[in-house]
Amino acid sequence: MVEETEKIKQHIADERESLSHNLDEIEYRFKDATDLKAHFERNTVWILGAAVAGGFLLSLALGGSSKSGGRNKQFAAKDADATMPTRSKRFVSSHLNRMSETFDDVVAGLVGVFSDKLQSFVADAVPGFREQYDSIKRSDRSSGQLTTSTFGR
Repeated sequence: MVEETEKIKQHIADERESLSHNLDEIEYRFKDATDLKAHFERNTVWILGAAVAGGFLLSLALGGSSKSGGRNKQFAAKDADATMPTRSKRFVSSHLNRMSETFDDVVAGLVGVFSDKLQSFVADAVPGFREQYDSIKRSDRSSGQLTTSTFGR
C-alpha cells in the first residue's frame, strides 16, 4: 500500500514538473511571437518594403497632394469641389494635408532607418566599405554637395 502511494506521489510530481516545463515553453513562445523588436530585427527589409508599398498604395488611394496632381486630377478635384461646401473643403483639405505630411515624415524616417541598415549590412559584408563610404561622405560635405535625403519634402 505504501509503495502504491509513493508511486502515485512520484507520478504527480513528474506530471507537475512536466506541466511546469510546458507552461515555461508556452510563455517563451508567446513572448517570442509578440516581440515586435525581434521581428523587426529579423525581417527589417520585408517590414520596410511593406511599409513603403503600403504607403504607395495609400497615396494612390487618397489621390495624392495638390502639389503633384496632374491635369486629370485637377479636373476631377474641381468636379468634386463643385458639389462640396466651402467649409467642408477646407476641413477635409487641412486634414488630408496633415495626414499627408505625417505620412511623408513616417516614410522619410523609414527610408532613413533602411539606408542605415543597408549601409551597416554592406559594411559588415564588404571589407573596407565603411572607410570608403565615410571618405565619400566627408568629400561630399567638404565640396558642399547635399547628401541627406529630402524624400517627401
